[in-house]
Amino acid sequence: MFGATTTGTRLSSLHMTARADMKRVVTLIKSVTTGKVLWSLTTTAGVASYVTLVSLLIQREELQSAARARELAIQSAALQESMKQALRSQQAEFVSQIIRSHTRNVKDSQSLARIIVEESERASFDPLFVAAVIRSESMFQHRAISSRGAKGLMQLMPETGRYVSEKENIKLKDLNDPTTNIRIGIAYLKYLDKKFHGNREHVLIAYNWGPGNVLLSMKGSTRPPSQSVQYARTIISAHQTWSGQFSDYSETASSVADTAIVG
Repeated sequence: MFGATTTGTRLSSLHMTARADMKRVVTLIKSVTTGKVLWSLTTTAGVASYVTLVSLLIQREELQSAARARELAIQSAALQESMKQALRSQQAEFVSQIIRSHTRNVKDSQSLARIIVEESERASFDPLFVAAVIRSESMFQHRAISSRGAKGLMQLMPETGRYVSEKENIKLKDLNDPTTNIRIGIAYLKYLDKKFHGNREHVLIAYNWGPGNVLLSMKGSTRPPSQSVQYARTIISAHQTWSGQFSDYSETASSVADTAIVG
């Protein structure tokens, strides 16, 4: 008696599953053009099994779903790249405006701004922070040389340039070359950022005064020079100001672009 009941239950379950599958087949046949082809197979090519028909249609549905998923992934990647390009363009124009407001000796502010933005993006670093360091170090003069021998936009000492280039596997060219100087300068800032656990004031004082000196001052052995402290705070203040201004600039630029698209 128990066996008969179990068998009946299984048959009932299979019947219900078959009915559900049939409903699904009917829906698929209505929505998928290959339904006619599959129906033809069942009547003319000997594919008489209803289960085979269900299997073929479900496989077709799964393939279409996978294709749609791939298409959406491609569209998403394209959208993300488009948004990155828009942000990159806005950052470059904004940094270009900063350069033009501080010096008239830069022949191509847009070219320099683009290098700053591209090298910052390459290193996943904030281009506005880099621009603030460059302004304080060289006022955007790529051939600047200090009395101590620091070179280029980010005023790197030759020994610092060699150390960072070897540590980060960066090909060292002329430190007066804007791209080389900025790439190594950003790598050095990231090195200091890691060394001082993201404390921007310590990072900048170390950039100006030397990391060894900062470590000694943190142990109470000495105090940073007021000039180095002021240097750090000036850069941090400029970065905060520019970040706020860029946020407003970016929103305005995006609104104008949206309006132009809508027409």
